[in-house]
Amino acid sequence: MRHLMIRPARLVRALLALSFVAAAGCGGGSTGTNPIPNPGSNQICDANSQGEALANPNPGQTGVSAGTTTIKIVSYGNSDQLYSSYQQFDLILAGSRGDQIVTGPLSLTTRQAGDNQPFPSDFYYSGTLQGSLQFGETYTVYLNAPQTNCTPGAVGTFST
Repeated sequence: MRHLMIRPARLVRALLALSFVAAAGCGGGSTGTNPIPNPGSNQICDANSQGEALANPNPGQTGVSAGTTTIKIVSYGNSDQLYSSYQQFDLILAGSRGDQIVTGPLSLTTRQAGDNQPFPSDFYYSGTLQGSLQFGETYTVYLNAPQTNCTPGAVGTFST
């Protein structure tokens, strides 16, 4: 009986995913014109060929407070899918001990004192953690597009 209950849920998810792809014009790739990053693709979710990086915490930073509630990334430029559809992205933090924390959808934000500035044209995005960081852990941060099957792309690491 349980097997039968799972199938309709999967069908609904598949139909929703197909409706998103159809609404997006069934396009693929990273052209910046499609509201869903890399639909129907297993390419890296990194929508920007010029790059993204951690902004706060800074890349490689140690001693980050376990009470941190937001993670900020920075992207080079604003002519990409990340800028045009940042609400379709979130961040995944993979801990070195196997734990995983996600953020809510990204929001566009501004640079603050102490934020990493790696590019000549910086655009900042932040996500609110949906869980707590663990003390003494090293986290790798991945840019993800949860409504697609693209592969999350690493943007940097930090340690608490």
